[in-house]
Amino acid sequence: MELKTEIFLDTAQNQFDNNNRILLLINCGLFIVIGSIISRLHVLQAWMGVTYEEFAWVLFCFSCGSILSNLIVSRLIGFFGVKRVLVATMVCIVLALTSFSEKPTYTSLLGLWGLLSFGFGGSMVVVMSQAGIVQAQQGKSWMSFFQGVSGIGAIGGMSFGLISNSQQFPIDWHFPIVGLAMLTLLIFTLQSYTPHESAQDERNSTFKLSKTLLLLALTNFAAILAISQFLSWSGMMFRDEFDFADDLATMGSFGFVMTETGIRFYGDVLIRRFGKIPFLIVTGTLTCALLFSIYLIQQPVWVVIAFICVGLTSGTIQPIVFSLTTEQRGSMSQNMSFVLLFQSIAFLIGPITTGHIAQNIGLFEIYLFCSCVSALIVLFGIGLPKIKTKNVDQ
Repeated sequence: MELKTEIFLDTAQNQFDNNNRILLLINCGLFIVIGSIISRLHVLQAWMGVTYEEFAWVLFCFSCGSILSNLIVSRLIGFFGVKRVLVATMVCIVLALTSFSEKPTYTSLLGLWGLLSFGFGGSMVVVMSQAGIVQAQQGKSWMSFFQGVSGIGAIGGMSFGLISNSQQFPIDWHFPIVGLAMLTLLIFTLQSYTPHESAQDERNSTFKLSKTLLLLALTNFAAILAISQFLSWSGMMFRDEFDFADDLATMGSFGFVMTETGIRFYGDVLIRRFGKIPFLIVTGTLTCALLFSIYLIQQPVWVVIAFICVGLTSGTIQPIVFSLTTEQRGSMSQNMSFVLLFQSIAFLIGPITTGHIAQNIGLFEIYLFCSCVSALIVLFGIGLPKIKTKNVDQ
């Protein structure tokens, strides 16, 4: 009897470990896609022949699709299950990217960008809620490590984008190839992944909004608004303000992702040593100061150094937010969807605001805006110690 029990436990543990590896692979694959796209945003803008303001509307459509996915995907999981929803959102990514085999009109570009963001945003809701369930079941934090793997994916995608920029690889080849790679990952996922089940019934659970969850969502909003716009306009800033070639214009964002990824693999250790909330406040303060220095100094060497340092300071902010989110009561997917909804709102507000700044004021002023926004991370972080939270690291 004991032998059978041990065999059953070993089998269950192996299945659990295998699912974790597949989940990490899916997470990495999603960020390969988004990294390869981010590294070519400035090339896409030139290829389509649109102004800064028109391109801001493209980014706006990305935000709209992401918001829609955040609003409905957590509900769809309760009715159709994790695996079906994950497959459906990944299919959206594949369809959007492969449609670039022919150069789209501006209107079609807006629609394709919305479909791409719906797929990516929905997939992230599923993947992050699954990671949260794993963290809760293991009783220890692995969110920073999990997002470190995201960074590896982004580095891989941006490396492909960097090579594509240097070789002037056309967008109408690049995006479909990435889409086909995502299709391969989709087929593998469909065959191999067995979703982790939450202890709570997702269909019958009710969403419980708390002050903690709202502050975490607002912190995520501020972090994403600052960092997304910091990255989105980086290629155009290096190209238009410093006369960098297309391949070199990617180096700032590439350096950021490298250091962001590196710090996330040590993030769990640092968070346990210094505490989640104090570490959040310190890193938020440093991020704010570095972004302000980009606006203040405006020298290419310093700007590249600042990009690298911002990766170090901001890299653990979102893992802390997600880690605290997994500790809150209620449905894991609904809590994560709520926090990610504010992330999508940041994507929605950011492009329109920074597009107006870029068109009418200047590109460097975007970094002053990002610095002011990142100061909100500190303010929201100061509010969090007043609220009791369960510490899974202890």
